[in-house]
Amino acid sequence: MQLLAILPLAMVHTLGNLFTNMSLGKVAVSFTHTIKAMEPFFSVVLSAMFLEEMPTPWVVTSLLPIASGVALASTTEASFTWYGQ
Repeated sequence: MQLLAILPLAMVHTLGNLFTNMSLGKVAVSFTHTIKAMEPFFSVVLSAMFLEEMPTPWVVTSLLPIASGVALASTTEASFTWYGQ
């Protein structure tokens, strides 16, 4: 019974590791880690979508600097292309 409860989390975690390793072959390591900084943002979004847990205004406010920083760093990344290197 517990296996069924953690299976979706394990699958998402495995996909996260897979995509991280794939991105390391396509873009610079620094850019991969910049994008990984958005994990708290996506955790809040997915929690709202699938668990129907609405974030508090404090949580949303704390995500703004993260999203802004990643957006700024991504637009100035010299090696960025939509298809990788």
